[in-house]
Amino acid sequence: MSLEAPTRAYNVRVKQLRDAIISAAEVRFDLTNDCLIKNWLGESAISVVYGDSNCGKSFFALDLAYHVAAGHGWFGQKVKAGSVLYVAAEGGRGFGKRIAAVKLQRPDLHASGSQNLNLLPLQVDLHGAEDASAIINQAEPSQYRLVVVDTLAMSIGEGSENDGRDMGMFISNIMRLKAYFNCHILIVHHTGKDRSKGARGHSSLRAALDTEIELKADGLVRVASVTKQRDMESGKKVAFTLEVVELGLDEDLEVVTSCVISRADVPAAITNKKRLVGLNQIAHQALHDALKMHGCKIGSSEHYPSSRKVIEDSLWYDEFKLRRSDDATTSDAVRKSFNRARDWLQANDYIGENENKIWFIDATDGQDK
Repeated sequence: MSLEAPTRAYNVRVKQLRDAIISAAEVRFDLTNDCLIKNWLGESAISVVYGDSNCGKSFFALDLAYHVAAGHGWFGQKVKAGSVLYVAAEGGRGFGKRIAAVKLQRPDLHASGSQNLNLLPLQVDLHGAEDASAIINQAEPSQYRLVVVDTLAMSIGEGSENDGRDMGMFISNIMRLKAYFNCHILIVHHTGKDRSKGARGHSSLRAALDTEIELKADGLVRVASVTKQRDMESGKKVAFTLEVVELGLDEDLEVVTSCVISRADVPAAITNKKRLVGLNQIAHQALHDALKMHGCKIGSSEHYPSSRKVIEDSLWYDEFKLRRSDDATTSDAVRKSFNRARDWLQANDYIGENENKIWFIDATDGQDK
């Protein structure tokens, strides 16, 4: 009795995968600019703008959205014009004042962008599928070039930002919106308790991002810094102030105000790093030597820069201890001085850190080559 050969399973997905596979010899690239905002945001991508409370995140996001809606250059960068959906999940009343402020203080920007800027002043739930489906079903495919979700905390419903499964469901719905509209999704978010770890919540969010922008206040000046780019150069910075605009008087004859973004110079304290002296310099040199001897690149991870050598902090500490061996200090004192220097180098943007792995942010020693 002969055995028949088993029948191979076949379905539509198999055909899709088979048709999608090409050889490296067939790969072509396109020189066409695929940026929504040149050098900052890609067209079909996901970004997060994050920072402490009251640092100007929503003003920054609204200003960016207005420039896309108007097709006006943003901080000197070219912008592709298109319709914008701004999900004001924290409430639309305050946004009414912000739009009135733009109309008064930036009349050209408002006139060019107001018809393309659509405001959804409702809390949405992107933890479940229902609201994502509703947003999709109320519009046509590719209707929006940019969708802003402000904020993640008010858009994740009953989900927890710190739970991997909940964040995964949120990201899945963000991906659905991006795919349907073929647009850029910008998420406004908050810094966690430990600012050195960036935006709060589960690490799967950062892994899903194409761009991450951190906002920090330096006195009256706010600085937006690109802390992650998947396909563009990272490290770009712009600065702005919040210009107060008087909108009128309320029923008690008190002035009602809001703010608009006003471009400023990046503070010199940020563009010019603080000088390395004392134990900070010793720790910096120890890290340089440790990276030279033991550092390696981690190119397959979203959490580390592919162009920088990375090292375990324990190996850095070993090099630091060697330089303190003649100081007649206790091991506890050495550890405390190392931690102080480590915190200083991180606060002053000399080093990056993730899960006890360290790297230089600027490769001035050429170790990234």
